[in-house]
Amino acid sequence: MFSHYLKIAMRNIRKFALQNTVSVIGLAAGFVCLCLSSVWLYYENSFDRFHKDADRIYTLNYATELGKDFTLSETGNQAIQSMGRDMDAEQTTYFRFNTGIESYREIQVDSVFCDFFGIELLKGDWSFIGNSANVALSDDFAQKTFKDKDPLGEKLDGRTVVAIMKGFSKPSVIKFDVLSYREVIYDLDINSMPRYLMLSNMSSMIQSCCFWKLKEGADPVEAFQMLRNSDDPITKLNISLYDLSAESYGLTSIKKVHLNKIMSSSYVSYRTMSLFCMASILILVCSLVNILIFFINTLRGRNREAALRVVHGASMKDLIMMFTLEMSMLVIAGLVVGIMLVWVLKEPYIRLVDISMPSGFLMISSLVLLTVVLLCSILACVISVYLMRRRSLKDSIADSRSNGLFRKLSVSLQLFTGTLFATITCIMLHQFSFLRNENWGLNVKDQAVLTLSPSGAIAPLEIFAGGISVGSDEELSDLIDRMNVMSNTNYQELYENQYGITGKLESLPMVTQVMNGIGDYYSIVNSGLLNAELSCSINDIDSCAYNTLSMLDKKGLDVLKLTVIDGEIPTDRPILDNEVVITENLSRKLGLGPVSDGNVITVERTVKDNPFEINAPKEKNNFNVIAVVKDVHAATFGSECLNLIICTPDNPKLSSKVVGQMSELLVKPNAVFLVRFKEGYKKEFMKSVSEMLDQLDCEYEISFTEDKFFVALEKDKHLKNLILALGVICIIISIFGVWSMISLACQERRREIAVRKVHGAKIKDILSIFTKEYGLVVVISMALAFITGYLIMHKWIQQFPRQAAMSWWIFAGIFAATVLVICITVIHKVLKTARENPADVIKSE
Repeated sequence: MFSHYLKIAMRNIRKFALQNTVSVIGLAAGFVCLCLSSVWLYYENSFDRFHKDADRIYTLNYATELGKDFTLSETGNQAIQSMGRDMDAEQTTYFRFNTGIESYREIQVDSVFCDFFGIELLKGDWSFIGNSANVALSDDFAQKTFKDKDPLGEKLDGRTVVAIMKGFSKPSVIKFDVLSYREVIYDLDINSMPRYLMLSNMSSMIQSCCFWKLKEGADPVEAFQMLRNSDDPITKLNISLYDLSAESYGLTSIKKVHLNKIMSSSYVSYRTMSLFCMASILILVCSLVNILIFFINTLRGRNREAALRVVHGASMKDLIMMFTLEMSMLVIAGLVVGIMLVWVLKEPYIRLVDISMPSGFLMISSLVLLTVVLLCSILACVISVYLMRRRSLKDSIADSRSNGLFRKLSVSLQLFTGTLFATITCIMLHQFSFLRNENWGLNVKDQAVLTLSPSGAIAPLEIFAGGISVGSDEELSDLIDRMNVMSNTNYQELYENQYGITGKLESLPMVTQVMNGIGDYYSIVNSGLLNAELSCSINDIDSCAYNTLSMLDKKGLDVLKLTVIDGEIPTDRPILDNEVVITENLSRKLGLGPVSDGNVITVERTVKDNPFEINAPKEKNNFNVIAVVKDVHAATFGSECLNLIICTPDNPKLSSKVVGQMSELLVKPNAVFLVRFKEGYKKEFMKSVSEMLDQLDCEYEISFTEDKFFVALEKDKHLKNLILALGVICIIISIFGVWSMISLACQERRREIAVRKVHGAKIKDILSIFTKEYGLVVVISMALAFITGYLIMHKWIQQFPRQAAMSWWIFAGIFAATVLVICITVIHKVLKTARENPADVIKSE
């Protein structure tokens, strides 16, 4: 009997081969996308939830425009001890990743680390604690490195292995291969210590990853408030340096550390994968619903067949088996194709999203998901058959044709899903295009910054922070002397005179302008011309944080190309130190009127002689606002708008010497050129300039302003491409779903159409019947899709600092395109049925 049912199922599948093929492809695509995205989300949410007392373990973090970002809390060892006391923490630990090693993951820990995280000693002893000549290995790394050999007593980079520790088997941000000891240094005797050791020890006192275990029942918000109110001098210094008084700082649980970090910094963003997962679910559901609806409609058309089988002794169990087998074969075919694609894509996918997920975990999760989808599909099929067969045998024989209501609902669902995806995709594309072409208040397009540095150049801070290893005071002195020579050399003039770079750049056919000795806005920000005042005021408005940009002169304005919206920036006279330009956001916040009213602002700032000064004095100065410009963003279009005051260079009342001094320590000696080129010549420019600079004896970097400004769009670009691909699949599935429903309707109404033709009906009259019957269905389903799409995308667009208007023409275009595609796909089916010979139709019926 089963083989008989199998033959019937195969025959019916072949009868509607095209519709079933599309459904299988859509099901496979939805399954693959859902597997990959949902497993990724589950994996990324599982980090560090296995630790004992994980709910009480916290670290320091600060807020970004994308959420909470993990900073690894680079406070000093003394600060750790005092900050732990200030928060009344039960236990405190610190550690540091040894970033100088690439072959394995080493963590330098204190004596509390293993007890803090419950790391078990499997073999050996604890002699690596307090002795930097010894190390401990994780069990996995020991097995991988030494195979069957006993690792105890063996050497690893000159250090003795004395212990094997139980490594973290589950995902963790502090996963390790090697543990080594890091001494806590509270006081440095500078007078009796060689300079190179002093710098090395200073490095040991900073760059720590700090975690605190709060007491049972402690509130992290209250604990952090206790920290802010501390009287400890070291804690006060950290509060001043990191501005911990700002609301942007707080404590975050270890369970959220990894998740918060990837939300703002991973190549594949969490938001992208979440939306991709939801879109995949829609694709999968749409495919399953399409198969189920087509199955139910064919089932309704086979009422007479089912009734006759009942007359001849078939039971409800037999009918369920016969009809369920057909749908199950389609679902199994789609899922098998999907699991095969997951197997093929698993390794490239894991490399793409840059996670350490085992491929076996991905496959097992996929098989579990496959089983769930298959069982749900079979259950839906069984329920549908059971409900359909509750109709009496008499009703089935008397009326084998449905009243069309269910079919109309089916068409509505297909149209709704396809139109919803089309709406989401079009609005998303429109938003990205808007962001790329919007006026952001300063020039970001078609320009690049060339940075040329002498070979081996380093930033001074790399020396003084102990970032460069030296073995003696003589080596340190030689290094400092070499850096002094470099720092006192004007490489801008040297490279220009030696190589004539400006002339070579200007000779390139695509170059329109070359500016010597200055970069773009973002290069200037890093050079110290942008200064932040986070706790001062303007016009006595408390905590009105603002930034100053010292570029209000001809050269600076030529770089920025600001968009003036009120007032005027003079070009025929020098700009005075008491004249400033402010951004629209700041003008609005201060409640200023038109520039013509003669606006004057009173700016308060902190006067610091060094960055470590805690109680620095403040001063107030008055400035005339001569113009208001469009808002300028801090780094990219995704960052916050600055409350920006643009002043003259080296303005004694606004420019910060401290910021300039700090930037000189951060930037290595170089020469900078700002180059503007013709639109559309980016690749040609990159190739020509690279060939030119490859011939010079120096290191160089080419950065494009547009790439830096729109870097936040890269993650959303992946989302756009994914949604676009899924949207095309979903729309195709919907179109074929509608075509299938119309095909069934035409097949059921062949006799009616034939009788109408006998009585003189023309083809246009028959077409009008279907138009009237399904026209209202199309309008209602698309209207609901538009409303749903608008609500979804309105919320999504709000994440961007500027939003494109969802104009009526977007919806009108989608409506026209959808109607056109539907007409093309279904009219020919209606025409084919309408053109049949009535006599042949009546005979066949």
